[in-house]
Amino acid sequence: MRISHSASRSFTSAVLLALALGACSKDQGPSEFNPDGMSADITAAQNAFSSPASQSFSATGSAMAQVLGASAPAVVSPVSALKNPASARYYAQSVVRLLPKAGGISAAVAEIPSNLLGTTFVWDLATGAYVASDQTGAPATGVRFMLYALNPVTLEPADPLSEMGYVDITDVGAGATVGRRVLAVAGGVTYLDYTATGTGTQSSGTLAIQGFATNGTNRVNFSLGTTVAQSPSGMVLTLDFSLSFPVRGLTITYTATFANLTPEEVAVTLDYTVSGRNGSARVSGTYGADGGSFSVRVNGELFATVSIGAGGEDPVITSATGTELTLAEQAVMHLIMAFYDGSLSVFDGLLEPVM
Repeated sequence: MRISHSASRSFTSAVLLALALGACSKDQGPSEFNPDGMSADITAAQNAFSSPASQSFSATGSAMAQVLGASAPAVVSPVSALKNPASARYYAQSVVRLLPKAGGISAAVAEIPSNLLGTTFVWDLATGAYVASDQTGAPATGVRFMLYALNPVTLEPADPLSEMGYVDITDVGAGATVGRRVLAVAGGVTYLDYTATGTGTQSSGTLAIQGFATNGTNRVNFSLGTTVAQSPSGMVLTLDFSLSFPVRGLTITYTATFANLTPEEVAVTLDYTVSGRNGSARVSGTYGADGGSFSVRVNGELFATVSIGAGGEDPVITSATGTELTLAEQAVMHLIMAFYDGSLSVFDGLLEPVM
């Protein structure tokens, strides 16, 4: 499970790309900013999600969802919320429908079926799906799915099957909270450990993921919270992301708020920061149907401003100093852009088998 550089590009990321390729400068900016070092730190954080166990889990997540009766991936896809106003509104409505609340969905809907508890599922090459087995070891309050080496072309378990580890999914919800914990283990090492929970009321709901990922060398701690609330102007959807990479002192955070959600319109406020031993970069601003603007700051000093026209096309970039970005600065901006989009793709994969 890797934070993909080829993830569907959000509107804000397109702005960052334009910034990276446009003529903006930092020659007179803070001298302690090290774009090469920041690029290396972000890449190392991405690699924490790239263990064979995580990749196998990502490749078979939809098959696990079929066994557990989880919702379709598009229903709980954070990426879908960033594509257009209609998708953001649909995502917000879908999150509310998923969550336990009075007069609505029951927490029992999201529980692992009792007849599956304690079962270990293995891959069946004939059907291309998981089937129940008589293997032991599954948790009493959950299920176990065996993980396998992948065919590099089909990205499905290779023939002949080669077991590499397992994924345990257990119920951890209680009362009005739906919850599942996921552990991906191979060779005695836990490569993924996270919990997905959901709570809700008649007018609001929260869906959250929190845990860690490692490739055996690099470990990152992560969380993503999705909150949906009803306001006089309609639904408000908020995504709160946080990642920490203690060994390198790197933190990545953003809050994206989607307000006034209608099928044709959305008002988005973004505050996105990458910070660590090699400096910090912050992108903040708003946009909507009539356009908007962002400021980009490096180590607290203005780097550039970006003005967006109606429809999000042809952003106008105003440099703080008028000098072009260096190649290293362009590279780190590209990487920051890719991380923003790719992080949400990762959470799509993490949510798929459990919600």
